[in-house]
Amino acid sequence: MLYRFKYFAPAVLYVILILTLSSLNQRVVANLSWGVQDFILHFVEYHFYGVTLIWALYREKPRTELKASYRLAVSLGALSAMADEFYQAFIPSRFSTIEDVVADIFGVILSIITFSLLMKIPVLEKFRQNA
Repeated sequence: MLYRFKYFAPAVLYVILILTLSSLNQRVVANLSWGVQDFILHFVEYHFYGVTLIWALYREKPRTELKASYRLAVSLGALSAMADEFYQAFIPSRFSTIEDVVADIFGVILSIITFSLLMKIPVLEKFRQNA
């Protein structure tokens, strides 16, 4: 149990970070974003979240069974994005949009593409198997 938790811990901590950021006042978020467009912020935020998801789900899987892990990571990322936007609808000064959910899902999908390309590098694949 503890063995598996260490792989899921980064994803759980990242969700907590996302919810914490979602709880902030819109003015505070605007100051922290350094003028970067909202779509890009969501895309990058969920790209890193997708990396934590696929890292957790990728464990102990032979290369031939990875598509199921990728689908599960996208599904979990999409559910998290929808839950985050639903949560934001109840935060004063925050609003939720479907565009944010789309950016989040694209970010998770890109993380899976990036991760799958990186795992084709033999050294990184050995690291994954031995981690």
